[in-house]
Amino acid sequence: MFESGMGGDFETYIGAASGTIYRLDLGKIHYQGKDRSVLLAQAINTEGHLICTSGEIRCKICGTKFTPTSIGVDGEEIVDAWEL
Repeated sequence: MFESGMGGDFETYIGAASGTIYRLDLGKIHYQGKDRSVLLAQAINTEGHLICTSGEIRCKICGTKFTPTSIGVDGEEIVDAWEL
């Protein structure tokens, strides 16, 4: 899974109850001053808990927690990637 854009324009969450993928537009937080908890409230209410893909991805079989690895691209750009 990759975040979109150079600055990480989105955060990605997985609903604990349904497995639905939710994308949070970070531009609304950084540039419009909106609160993350307000933007995620409906999804949290529906799911009970959201799993943030930036550090909470776990294997359902063995329980391994996956963490991102920084990868250099073209010598200047760096992306965080998870190998699942």
